[in-house]
Amino acid sequence: MIFTLIGFPPQDTKMLKNWCGDRLAFSWGRPSAAKQVEIAENMGRYWDYCQEFVARKMAEPAGDFTSQLLAAHHSDPGELSVREIAGIVYGLSIAGHETTTNLTTNTVRQLLTHRAQWEALCADPALIPNAVEEALRFDTSVLTWRRVTTRPVRIGEADIPAGAKLLLALGAANRDPALFDNPDRFDVTRKLAARHISFGHGIHFCLGAPLARMELRIVLKLLTRLAPDLDLLQNQELSFEPNIAFRGPRELWLRRARAPKPNTASAS
Repeated sequence: MIFTLIGFPPQDTKMLKNWCGDRLAFSWGRPSAAKQVEIAENMGRYWDYCQEFVARKMAEPAGDFTSQLLAAHHSDPGELSVREIAGIVYGLSIAGHETTTNLTTNTVRQLLTHRAQWEALCADPALIPNAVEEALRFDTSVLTWRRVTTRPVRIGEADIPAGAKLLLALGAANRDPALFDNPDRFDVTRKLAARHISFGHGIHFCLGAPLARMELRIVLKLLTRLAPDLDLLQNQELSFEPNIAFRGPRELWLRRARAPKPNTASAS
């Protein structure tokens, strides 16, 4: 979705996703020295790709977001430079899909693990928007994030000086028993589920939050309507990228209890 919005050609999707995954390992994981060199080289290739892509869009603008940014540049070059546009494309293309992919997978996994919750959505699609918020609270795709304090602050009984490097445990905050009743229970009907901080807060609130929510709502609407018999493939072993911030299984295998009916209207 985000690649389409930016204007990347579809045939480049697999290559770009591989580069994005490498960047996550570089920033948040513990790759070996040799792997760090390989990842850094791929990040350089990714940056070169974004610069070349923006240059092509300058020559051949279209209806995508990159072309709109370039139109703003042409209106006032001093306000938004071409290099800044390449930086926006680089950042959005990474941040705009990895977390949403993991959120979708985490949500489907939790719903099918808690079968009664899945069946509730199938019976009443009006529960889907709140189910999205509960999934964001219960199994968010971004568990931690880094911050640096700009001034001294007291948190609980700890005095934190200015300039301190913090790792914020968003996943823990989303299960704060002072805010959420029975926080370790997954409940698509939970009141105040949207009070999670999975998208951050204040000036750091996620730019793509509305898009991520919309994408997941559409996925759940389609799956519950077209595949209510969906289930997890039993005995699969889930694996996760080794890092301290992003969470989502590399693969999630699903099955249908019965074969879908053929689309006779399309066949005719």
